[in-house]
Amino acid sequence: MRVAQFRDARRGRPAWMRLLGAAGRLAPRLAAPSADAWWRSARRAVPGVEPDPHAVEALAELVASLERDARLHLVGRLAARDDCVRMARTHLRIEAALREEPAILATVLPEPVFIVGWPRTGTTFLHTLLAEDPAHRSLPYWESFDPVPPRGAPDRRAERLDRMLARLATLAPDYQAIHPMAARQAEECVALFTNVFRTLQYDFQYRVPGYVEWLLAQDARIAYQAYRRQLQLVQHHRPCGERLVLKDPTHLVHLETLLERFPGARIVFTHRDPARALSSIASLTAHTRAIFSDDVDPRAIGREILDGCWPPALERALALRERLPADRFADVRHADLVRDPLASVRRLYADLGLELSAAALDAMRGFVAARAAGPPRVHEHAAEAFGLETGAIRERFAPYCERFGL
Repeated sequence: MRVAQFRDARRGRPAWMRLLGAAGRLAPRLAAPSADAWWRSARRAVPGVEPDPHAVEALAELVASLERDARLHLVGRLAARDDCVRMARTHLRIEAALREEPAILATVLPEPVFIVGWPRTGTTFLHTLLAEDPAHRSLPYWESFDPVPPRGAPDRRAERLDRMLARLATLAPDYQAIHPMAARQAEECVALFTNVFRTLQYDFQYRVPGYVEWLLAQDARIAYQAYRRQLQLVQHHRPCGERLVLKDPTHLVHLETLLERFPGARIVFTHRDPARALSSIASLTAHTRAIFSDDVDPRAIGREILDGCWPPALERALALRERLPADRFADVRHADLVRDPLASVRRLYADLGLELSAAALDAMRGFVAARAAGPPRVHEHAAEAFGLETGAIRERFAPYCERFGL
């Protein structure tokens, strides 16, 4: 699987998408975003339940930015509608489940380990590797995608997610080369934040600077309260694991709030050459937004990433960790993880004072072997293609590079 250097949003697009795009340009208001209409649709599917006002406010801000800033094509507008209505329905089902079973909010969570770091620094590979430990409780994608189990019916959540991922593959056939996803594989917990419409995930999907500005000015405890409640929901219905192992790069932006909500958490920081990391973030953003819009400017995305939230989030996180005991955090370098994954894991466990069992090591060894035997994934990207300069990035982050040998 190969994703070439991003050049143009329409390059490589299936013919049927080009035809729909042309039709959409003739009817620019067709399937226009509407928060009110999306909530009405969700309420019809989940009657008798009202959404949390914080979720209503957040979806309104997202829709306003979609209309003002995102320049979605017709497929993008249809996809945004379907995705947001699904998340609104899930939100209402979560609210109903918590109301019907108050004991859920008394559920004790296993001690958590959070993987944080910039996107594209090895967080996904490390997370799926650690999820192989039988002692660990991660979130398979089907569970974060839909944390409410069905009542009195077969559980088809994984099958439904398989169908959604298959639809994504028709829109972006090579996307798995950038970010591999599978319904039954451990996945980042960002979906729990989308269920309340408060996450920087939307910034990868769409150009929504107005929403991002609004979100970063909000009290992050609102989103993290909803996040913790959903973790209690899934643990209540599927109790397992000695430790929670969770991953979402956007935790880095809100690390202080994360530690406030999970005061005993251990933190794994991932590190990569910042020129390669920022280039990869820009590429991920460009390829993702190109699923929904024809108007994707790679050089504008490069400026957006370099001047956005990720550099200051890293600086704040590095300052915050100085206040943590040494056994509360570990560091994993991307280059080390690629070169010798199991050695990186051994150091991580030792740094956090965790036991690495023989069963865990065998499972991880099998995962690494299976991954190596699978089709290679090639993600081509260069900082200069996004208007960035490799040397200037490394100079800007020289103290960070020196500190962690990047």
